[in-house]
Parts: sequence; structure tokens; C-alpha cells
Amino acid sequence: MQLAHHLFNFSNTLILPFWTMLIFFPKSDLTRKLFANRTFNPMQLLAILYAIMVVPALLSSPEILQALANPTLEGIQSMMSSPSGAAAGWVHYLCFDLFVGVSVWKKATEKQQSFLWVSIVLLLVLMFGPLGWLIHELASLRKQAKPEIQ
Repeated sequence: MQLAHHLFNFSNTLILPFWTMLIFFPKSDLTRKLFANRTFNPMQLLAILYAIMVVPALLSSPEILQALANPTLEGIQSMMSSPSGAAAGWVHYLCFDLFVGVSVWKKATEKQQSFLWVSIVLLLVLMFGPLGWLIHELASLRKQAKPEIQ
């Protein structure tokens, strides 16, 4: 099997424990320690994996950097049409979706929000990225806008 397939499969397996912790065990000590750690976090693993995939491609093909510097839909489609390009793009998504999920989790932890609601939002972030984040942000704005009844 091609390296891109292995890296794709590895990255999918790599993120599962982290999302499981955020969604199902948001208040556990292990979750808090792992995601509050400034020295190490799971997104760094994904970023290293991404670098392993992208840096050699950039060094061997300056056209990729040119295509990214002046992106067109056709150019991006061409880069993503190979197994290596699609796998690198997927790891990019996984890394940033987890980053967004952790930021939603941190905000919810700080505001002591209901983790039943936050777990649903985190599942949406995992599956739909920006849509899950947008729902969280809109719900947060709505809660801020409600006048307190005294």
C-alpha cells in the first residue's frame, strides 16, 4: 500500500482517542491535563504528520508553492487529485478541526457550560468542522444577549 494511504489511515486512527476524550469525557482529569498542556498537545502530532507529508513535496516541486501562493480552483483541485495531495489535505482538516474542537472545549470549560450540549457541538465540529464551530459561536452569542431576570 502506498505511503499516502498509510498516513491517511494512521491520522484517522490517531485522532479518535482525542475526540473521544473531548466528547465523552470532557471533565476527566486526563482530558484536562492533555488539552491544557502548553508543552505538548495532540494537534502538534498532526502538524508533524502534515509536515512529513508536505515539506518533501514542496522541496521537490516548486510548482506546488507557486500554486499555493496564487491559488486557483483548478490548481487546488489538481493538487488534491493525487492520493498524496488528498491525504495531506485530510490531515490538514483533521488538525484544524481538532484545534477548533479544543478551543470550543476550553471555552465551554471556562464558562462552565453544559457538556451535554457541548458534546453535541463537538461531534458537529468533528463531522462538519466550521459548521459545528459556527453553531457554538451563535449559541454563545445568544446566551450573552439574553437579559438576566432579577
